[in-house]
Amino acid sequence: MDHPYNSQPDSAFWRRAIGDRAPEEIGGWYTKRFALDGKVIATAGSCFAQHIGRQLRDAGFAYVDKEPPPAGLPAEEHLDWGYSMYSARYGNIYTSRQLVQLIDRAEGRFSPVEDWWEKDGGIVDPFRPTIEPEPFGSVDEMRALRKEHLEAVSEVFTTADVLVFTMGLTEAWLSKRDGACYPLCPGTAGGTYDDSLHRLHNLGSGDVRADMEEFLAKVRAINPRLEILLTVSPVSMMATATPRQVSVATVYTKSVLRAVAGELFDAHENIDYFPSYDMVTGPAARGSFYKPGMREVTAEGVDYVMRHFLAEHVPGEKPALALPLPAADPAAAQSPADAPRPAPRRAPPDGAAPQLSDEDIKCDEELLNAFGRPSGG
Repeated sequence: MDHPYNSQPDSAFWRRAIGDRAPEEIGGWYTKRFALDGKVIATAGSCFAQHIGRQLRDAGFAYVDKEPPPAGLPAEEHLDWGYSMYSARYGNIYTSRQLVQLIDRAEGRFSPVEDWWEKDGGIVDPFRPTIEPEPFGSVDEMRALRKEHLEAVSEVFTTADVLVFTMGLTEAWLSKRDGACYPLCPGTAGGTYDDSLHRLHNLGSGDVRADMEEFLAKVRAINPRLEILLTVSPVSMMATATPRQVSVATVYTKSVLRAVAGELFDAHENIDYFPSYDMVTGPAARGSFYKPGMREVTAEGVDYVMRHFLAEHVPGEKPALALPLPAADPAAAQSPADAPRPAPRRAPPDGAAPQLSDEDIKCDEELLNAFGRPSGG
């Protein structure tokens, strides 16, 4: 008797593809839809995207960074000041709503009403409240530096050939006045939470799909050649603001994001999906790629994922260096627009500054550990 399963390869059958094999023995995870070699690559998204960007840089791909760290800032301080995280200093973009609003703000289409927060006697940017270790001295200073930042973001979107975006969360904190989406709940990293001004919206699959389609339309209007490579973060939620138990809330969030990533892949030929989430969280991994606590991914897990990725995406023989910023006019080199904000210096360690490792990422969610009421007993 003939039927469609007769013509399926071994990779389509659990017993033949997975069975009792160890993760290292399992293949067939990913076949690229389009090449990355020779293309300018940008990254954005949730915390796990930092691993991907670093691996792409180290492999020699043409990784674009429009807000590179200033000379003399030790490598171990880069993340403290929001450098070496992504292709611009936007920090973690946890939700699809943040992403679509980022391009609107960069292109001058959206200016949120609540555009600064107080914190510890200073000012932080509500849309990247932890980008620097200390608050800004004034609203004017924060706004001037944000203007430069958004100009860099616009350059990222127009310069890149490929955007690697890691989808992370669905719980979005919104302004009730204009719908502005913050990366963190007001009151956790600055500002004050107010029920009359702020609300939680747990994005559903329809919301995420609509956000992503809107972003795709807007970014391709300014950069028609841009291709998108989607991933879903395998890092579980630090905390939830819903009534659900945190693991249940995590499964909801990741299921929505994974489903939408699959829909976008099916709907758009210039979107690829790399299954880092599937490789780490699926039963085939047997939980072996999580650190104690079963939330964060081990260095071995990152290496496993990226070896499969780089087996498909092999850079050319001639390494392509990260693109530098355009050369500055010497006469303007000391202007506020070109000079990075001074960082307080700590005594550097003896010898060369250490490079960032696969363990080094900046996840703003971690500050939520300081909140909540521990249960007794």
